[in-house]
Amino acid sequence: MAQVLRTFGRVLARHGVALMAWYLGGEALHRLLIELAGFVGGHTTLGGLLLLPLAVAARLVSYVAMYLTVRPSLPHSRRQDAGGLREFASATLAAILPFFAFYTAWGLLDADLIDFFRVALAVGLADTGMQADQLGDRGGVIAVGVLPVAVLVIALVARLLFTRFASRLPRWTVVLAAYTEVLWTFMLFVLVARWWNGVLAWVGERAAVGWLQGFGDWFAINLEPVAVLWEGATWLFGIVAAALLVPAAWLTVAGVIFGTAFDSTPSFPRWAAGPGGAVRGAAMSVARTLVMRLEGLWAAVTVIWRGGPALFGGFVLAYAGWAFAEQLATRGVLQLIGGHDLRFWAGVFPLVTVAVAAIAEPLRVAIVATAYDRVIGRPKAGLDTRPTGRDGSGVDGEAGDVGVVALDVEHEGSLRVVGQQEDEQDAVRRGFRDT
Repeated sequence: MAQVLRTFGRVLARHGVALMAWYLGGEALHRLLIELAGFVGGHTTLGGLLLLPLAVAARLVSYVAMYLTVRPSLPHSRRQDAGGLREFASATLAAILPFFAFYTAWGLLDADLIDFFRVALAVGLADTGMQADQLGDRGGVIAVGVLPVAVLVIALVARLLFTRFASRLPRWTVVLAAYTEVLWTFMLFVLVARWWNGVLAWVGERAAVGWLQGFGDWFAINLEPVAVLWEGATWLFGIVAAALLVPAAWLTVAGVIFGTAFDSTPSFPRWAAGPGGAVRGAAMSVARTLVMRLEGLWAAVTVIWRGGPALFGGFVLAYAGWAFAEQLATRGVLQLIGGHDLRFWAGVFPLVTVAVAAIAEPLRVAIVATAYDRVIGRPKAGLDTRPTGRDGSGVDGEAGDVGVVALDVEHEGSLRVVGQQEDEQDAVRRGFRDT
């Protein structure tokens, strides 16, 4: 427990200001890009679609930077070869998929789409003289159709081409590769969310659903204790699920950013690339990228339970305390400001939430990073962090690295000795700590 508190305090003392700056920069860029995408979308929906993913990417980049910033202060997760643009690019590319999944599941993607549509519609109506029937391909209306599917397919093909020919392309093309990765992932989750909403709407219109609702209403009227028990159980399940899933999701995101790897043979099979292999050329590059990404994601997910119930339970309690404190601080600031009209709150409320979050987000990063480092430090966990630039993406390392990453090569041995040395040196360095 004492080591956990020391790590937590060290992270805040050394990097608190930098974490706050990264968060504020990411939020400012996110809002600026939403406004820009909305303005362009007011004239052409396609242009807005091409810009809107960058708003989500701004938040992703800020969180990747926050976690990589604190890495040198984590005794078990830091590496001698960490740091630099290669690590940043590798971590960003690896975190795109899980971050977008988390972003969508918690409604943040819908919030961005609503803001984008609001700005684009206002611009489009102003440009057409408030004639809604004259909007055409403008106004930011995104629905399941040819346009978003075409954007998804073209971006995915471009990303695969970048992966295949990474060794022959200039280094600056890593920016284009990262953009295509963000674009196709964004469009995938937008289309899936739209499709899922359509499915729910279709199911809600079925006669069987109406019959079940009527059956539930009958229970609520005639068997009130059963209805109360059911409602209470549903409410409790929702609270417990949220209390467990949200911190677990953030722990997984941190694991992907830090590059979690197994000490021993990974769970996913290695496909041979030598004689007799069935996959060649571009297909092998795609397969290599997919398998290694799945291995990294699976290793990050295992962080949730390999720390043990006591460690994860303590992390959940700490996260719950953080969430309660954040809500309490926001409510306290709002009450301190007092009552005002809607126009006042339209401008002040976002500033209040960002101001509170500027303090709360560094605390959350410190809590999650400390918990992750504690799991990595357990010998029984069987996890480690991989060298940077080795995620198999084909665009985040040196040109010569692309051919080195092969599917039939085992991971390097664990650096657990380094972690043990760090523990032993803690007593010697105690005088340098401010925690």
